[in-house]
Amino acid sequence: MKTSILPFLGILLLALIMPSSASYSLQEVSVIPPSDATPPGSPLNASAVLLIIPAGPTTFIEGYSIVLSTDLDRAAWNARVLVDGHQAAVFEKSGRTVFISGYLLSYPLSSDVEVDVTLNGTVPTERAGDPITVFRVFELNNQGEVVPGSETGVIRALELPQTPSSPPVPLESDAIPPSPTRAGPGITNVTVIAVIALAVLSAGKRAL
Repeated sequence: MKTSILPFLGILLLALIMPSSASYSLQEVSVIPPSDATPPGSPLNASAVLLIIPAGPTTFIEGYSIVLSTDLDRAAWNARVLVDGHQAAVFEKSGRTVFISGYLLSYPLSSDVEVDVTLNGTVPTERAGDPITVFRVFELNNQGEVVPGSETGVIRALELPQTPSSPPVPLESDAIPPSPTRAGPGITNVTVIAVIALAVLSAGKRAL
């Protein structure tokens, strides 16, 4: 009887010792401009609230970390850690990646922890036509490895417009033929009659 209980106790002990990964819930996601096609080089702003949903003895594992990343150029981050509505830490960083230590997110289960994220940047010009990630969120363990199933933060993939192609060159068959030119005025019948009349008058004067 005691022998059959030992494996069960061992499994229970491991479950209590091994850290359990937290989960997230993205809320109040906003991307400006909201269009799915943004010209390269144009500014883009994004914001979101990352709620920490604990799955262990604390709200987050101290040895783990949260990573925010983006494909935007000239990215500027503002991430605020709020505990029960009060600001506990602020991250103001430039670049495509921000690391938030789990120590700043680890609190008793009775605490409500969230991260308010604001991101400003420009759409890259070298990736015209390719989808880009505005920002994503994932979790790293204490060995620097991505925790499986922790990536939740791909907010939107923007499809950049293709560069308009040059208009097609018209073929010879499509060319517009030149309009016929009008001939200059020639000798009309009125002119001939006038010349004959003058000749008759001259002949009559000579006969007189």
